[in-house]
Amino acid sequence: MALAGRTAAWWARLRSLCPAVAPLCLPPWLPAGPVACERLYSSRGKEKLDMLMYPVESIRNFSIIAHVDHGKSTLADRLLEITGTIAKTDRNKQVLDKLQVERERGITVKAQSASIFYNHEGVNYLLNLIDTPGHVDFSYEVSRSLSACQGVILVVDANEGIQAQTVANFYLAFEAQLAIIPVINKIDLKNADPERVEKQIEKLFDIPVEECVRISAKQGTNVEKVLQKVIEKIPPPQCNTADPLKALVFDSTFDHYRGVIANIALFGGEIEKGHKIVFAHTKKRYEVNEVGILTPNEQPTHKLNYLV
Repeated sequence: MALAGRTAAWWARLRSLCPAVAPLCLPPWLPAGPVACERLYSSRGKEKLDMLMYPVESIRNFSIIAHVDHGKSTLADRLLEITGTIAKTDRNKQVLDKLQVERERGITVKAQSASIFYNHEGVNYLLNLIDTPGHVDFSYEVSRSLSACQGVILVVDANEGIQAQTVANFYLAFEAQLAIIPVINKIDLKNADPERVEKQIEKLFDIPVEECVRISAKQGTNVEKVLQKVIEKIPPPQCNTADPLKALVFDSTFDHYRGVIANIALFGGEIEKGHKIVFAHTKKRYEVNEVGILTPNEQPTHKLNYLV
């Protein structure tokens, strides 16, 4: 579950390199040998995705940023549906929001990532998105997410216009020198005024009106144009597999059965199961047990790398 400079949703399970412990005393009804060591919920046995199918030129990493309640998570749902990543059902609401408080309150608290596959003009693309929180209290989640991207989708409500976090998130992306795609959402509302919002964007952010995309994330109107803009405006990541491994851990979770699951952004080299890695800050060594991407469920791969 991890984003990479190469993909927005790489994941890697790490195990600390410590001396081997004494063998466990297993009950006689449990299998012995390697089978006994397999985790019930491990990715072993799943078909692994071949990342060689997606050269670096066909990869885009981007975040969705906006003021709270301007439709980021709804847009993420439609992007997942249009690309066939998830099935189209009436229950697809806040698919990437996994925390209970997020579903109860209807707001995003923690940034979540997913990789989607999209064919544009006969070319298969791997698009890695991060749905970020819009509330000011969770702005650090936004800044961490932007460190692993080359561009952003800036969503603005067609009814409310530019709000405080719209401005704050824009300047976070601007200072990081990321490509910015302005999207005006909720054009289906009765009081929507997209022309006024376009003028606000042009005046405050110096982005031409022609670059704005009018959509209704709830209805799915013009959402596919957003995917096309992502491919056209956001540059692919830059890296070289010949370089030493260089990665940024921008998020992580802990599983009681599987250990630490780190979300990483790869900026050079490659990583696969069995590799030994060192954290630059703590100088601690770890062994990589699993690697893969999020689709949005865990999809194991043979390795994570850049193809230049």
